[in-house]
Order: sequence, then C-alpha cells, then structure tokens
Amino acid sequence: MLRCVERRGAVADMDEHAEERLLALESVWYEIIEAVTAGRTSGLVCPECNSPDGLLVEERQGRTVVSCPACKREVEVGIASA
Repeated sequence: MLRCVERRGAVADMDEHAEERLLALESVWYEIIEAVTAGRTSGLVCPECNSPDGLLVEERQGRTVVSCPACKREVEVGIASA
C-alpha cells in the first residue's frame, strides 16, 4: 500500500484523475516499497529525481514514511504485521 503524503493537507475526495496519478506513482515507487517492506532501508535511491543523497526511512506515529530530501517527495508504506 502506498499513500502520498500531502504537505498542504489531505484531499477529501479522490477524483478519477487523482486515482490514476496515485497508481502511476505507485508503479514508479514499486521497487522502493518492496525493499522497505522486506526490511531493506539502506542504499535506496529516489525513483523520481535519482538524487545521490538517497532516501530516508522513518517511523512516524506507527507509520513507515519514505522521503527524499532532494525533491521532498514523501510516501507512506503500509507494512502488514502478523
């Protein structure tokens, strides 16, 4: 599961175009999501800007958030627990 975190507040209703953009974003971030879900958090490169600074993986209020310090993109990764 991927959820784009908006800095300006959450969008109340997701229109069809927003859903398509979210699916495209999920496609771009698929390998990162899989790596984080599997516990691999080092050496990750932003799939959008390819910054050499890498990605930050943090736990925030019980949620896993992956962020790029260069392009400021943040995604929330849903990690299932048994």
